[in-house]
Amino acid sequence: MYKLFGLEISPYTLKIRSYLNYKKIKYRWIKNPNSKELHKLAQSPFIPLLLTDNNEVLQDSTYIIEKIEPNYSNNSIYPEDSRLIFISFLLEEYSDEWMIKHLFNYRWTYKADQNLASKRIAASSIPFYIRYLPIISELALEKTAQDIKEKYSNMALTTYGINDENKELMEKSFKRLIDLLENHFSKFSYLFGGRPSMADFGFWGHLYGSWMDITARNFINQRPNLVKWLKRMEDPKIEGDFLGWSDVHLTIEPILEKEIANLFLPWSDANYVALNEKKNSFSVFLEGKSFNQITQKSHAKSLKELRLKYNDYDLKESIKPILNNSGCLKFLD
Repeated sequence: MYKLFGLEISPYTLKIRSYLNYKKIKYRWIKNPNSKELHKLAQSPFIPLLLTDNNEVLQDSTYIIEKIEPNYSNNSIYPEDSRLIFISFLLEEYSDEWMIKHLFNYRWTYKADQNLASKRIAASSIPFYIRYLPIISELALEKTAQDIKEKYSNMALTTYGINDENKELMEKSFKRLIDLLENHFSKFSYLFGGRPSMADFGFWGHLYGSWMDITARNFINQRPNLVKWLKRMEDPKIEGDFLGWSDVHLTIEPILEKEIANLFLPWSDANYVALNEKKNSFSVFLEGKSFNQITQKSHAKSLKELRLKYNDYDLKESIKPILNNSGCLKFLD
């Protein structure tokens, strides 16, 4: 049996949980961040960590799925239309690196959300024996929650660039995305038809995480088709076949244009250039305003891998028109 180490509040853990459920892979979910086994196995201080039934240790949610998928080819997450395979990779990269900003903005800059999230994390961190000592437990919970709130609120500002100048753009991006998804899911069960893809799992982790909070949940609940998809992705089932680009382009192309080509890829490219030029921070013009933040090393690496996937792609020429029409091509080719 697999072991999944991670927290429900982690969008990347949620992503792997949904994937394991879809593949009918038996696993035990260990939610204790102070687990001795987790710290012994972890090669880097991040969750989720997956221990396979042959004792292979896997970290990084995208790598975990790509590593496991060949061994569980039933219910493939890759569409038959090969162009959609790369688009799925592109959407999943957007979810991991841009939608995390959406989540951090609402979770860690609004007071009610800060309080809820910090207490949820703190509750999983309190040692087991202290939970049976009411007064000590309450004091420990409050102190731990305050430390967590300060840590992640600072991360929202520094790591993810959610300052007063950038906040308006992040909220506009989030609301536009959920509007586009509401329209898409009024017609389709998943992003590419009747079964989930890599992109579905990436999107779900972050949107379900946002749905568990307070402020973002209020916006999501106004979009009933999106809510149905969120519930569907907890334990995804096949409801039909994958479709082709011609079937889904009317509702997927606006996401490529307005979110990925308009915001995510220009930001990604600026971050990549800043890292190569050894700059600690960078500025990029997005929707008429300067977006400023510190340079992210991990994201520069994942953008490089995305570009390698594009350049190694067997049917590269067939996908060029889609990427060109949406505005994405210049950042990838």
